[in-house]
Order: sequence, then C-alpha cells, then structure tokens
Amino acid sequence: MAAPTPNDLRQQVLREASEYVRHFMRDYPELNRLTEGYEHNDRHVAAAILDTVSDWQSTPPFIGVSLDMIIANGWQHVFHRGVAIALLESLRFLHVRNYLAYSEGGVNVQTENPQLLTSVIGMMTAIYEQKKQKILVAANISRALRRSGVHSEYYFVNSYWGAA
Repeated sequence: MAAPTPNDLRQQVLREASEYVRHFMRDYPELNRLTEGYEHNDRHVAAAILDTVSDWQSTPPFIGVSLDMIIANGWQHVFHRGVAIALLESLRFLHVRNYLAYSEGGVNVQTENPQLLTSVIGMMTAIYEQKKQKILVAANISRALRRSGVHSEYYFVNSYWGAA
C-alpha cells in the first residue's frame, strides 16, 4: 500500500473536522426530522472550514495561521465553534428567505424563526471572538520569545543593548 499523499491527509483532516462540527451541532439525519437528512452537506461544511481559517488568518496579529497549525496546537475546540458559527450564519440566510408569518382566525403561524437564530449566533460569536483573540495573541507572544513573529519596538531596543 502506498504512503498517503499530502492531499489524502488534507482530505482526512477535513473529514475529521466536518464530523466533529456535525457532532457539536447535533446535525444527524435522525435528529433532523423536518429536513430528512443533514442540515449542512459536506460542501457547506468544507466552505465553512475554509471561511473560518480565513477568519483566523485575517485577525491580527497576523501570524500565518493554517488548519495544520490549529490542529497541531490543539485549538480545535475554538476553531470548530467558529465553523459552527459560519454554518449558522449561512443557514440564517435560508431562514430569512423562507420566513413567512401567517395569521388567520386568531391562530398565528411562523415558518421560520430567524430572530432566534440571530440571537444564538450573537451569543456564540462573542465568546468565540474572545477566545480566538487570546489564542492569536498568546501564539504571537510565544513566537516573539523564540525570535520570530511580530515584535514590538522594545525587541529591537533590547537586542541592540545585547540582551538578545
């Protein structure tokens, strides 16, 4: 049997991340009685994973975050919540588009509840952003102490006087 290629390993990482996010969101066909299947297909989960990696890469400090780096450092618990948020944000568009309020004879019916989804996203996002920011700052400090990363102006002053 041939050794796995980097592409094979990447697919395995995406599958594992996808399965973890499905587990976290309880996205199983037997629990989704109304949709009769998964709420988010594999393509949606993969897109959310890429969006979340991009989110980490575009949040200062810019330290060159990758999916491999997230996994190697054990930051999946925060990363997967970011993926869940991306999926819920995408789902919110569907709920808003399909929202229908109907009232007849004193009976009120709503087909979707986008306000509830929005409040859940807001609550999750606040916690996620705080944890993500702490991780990125800690990683940057760790790199600075190892002579790499984004340094402050004090690094050069200390290096000049022989402290390095």
